[in-house]
Amino acid sequence: MNQFPVNFERRYNDKSIFYATVALIIAAAVLTLILLFNALYIRIYVVGSSMKNTLTGAPSVDRAGGDYVYICRYIEPKRGDIVVIDAGNRSLIKRVIALGGDRIKLDNGVLYLNGQVVEEPYVSPENNKDVKKNTFEEITVKQGEVFFMGDNRDNSEDSRGDFYGCMPVERISGVVTGWSMQYKQAITNWNTFFEFTLPEIFGEQNNV
Repeated sequence: MNQFPVNFERRYNDKSIFYATVALIIAAAVLTLILLFNALYIRIYVVGSSMKNTLTGAPSVDRAGGDYVYICRYIEPKRGDIVVIDAGNRSLIKRVIALGGDRIKLDNGVLYLNGQVVEEPYVSPENNKDVKKNTFEEITVKQGEVFFMGDNRDNSEDSRGDFYGCMPVERISGVVTGWSMQYKQAITNWNTFFEFTLPEIFGEQNNV
C-alpha cells in the first residue's frame, strides 16, 4: 500500500495576515472608543415630571416611559444648561438659571436676571400658572453656587423656597450634552428597547 506524506504545516499568505491585522486594529480602536466614551459620558434615565415638556420622565425608575440622555462630566455649566445635580439622597435633573454673582427674581412666572427679563421658550405657560410658587423677591447667588429650576415650574422641587436652595457647582455631576438632546428620540428608543422591551420578551425584570 502506498502511503502519502501528510503535511500538517498551516500556511498563511500575505492577504490573510493583512486582513487579520486590520481586524485586530479595528477591534482595538472600537474598544478604545467605548472606554473613552464611558469615561466622558454617563447615561441618565429621566424620572418625574419636573422637566416637562423638555424632557419626559417615567413614573419610577423601574418603569418605562422616560427619556434617556447623556451627561458629560467635564463641561463647565452655563446659564440655560440642563444638568444633573447630586442632592445627597437623590439626583436631580434641572436647568441652570443663574450663576454666582447673578441677581435673580421671579414675578408671576416672569424671570428677571440681573434686572433684565429673560425669555424662556422651554417653559410652557400651562406649566407656569402657580402664582405663589412662581414669585419670589430678588436674591443674589453666592459665588461658587448655582440657582436651578425645573422647566415644569408648577411641579418642580428646586432652588426656590424651602426646597434645595442654591447648590455648590461641585455638586453638579454633569451637563446634558447637546447631541443627546438633538438625537434624544433615537437614543431613548434604543435604550428603552434593551432596558425594558427586550427583558419583557424574555420574562425578565427591568432594572435601570
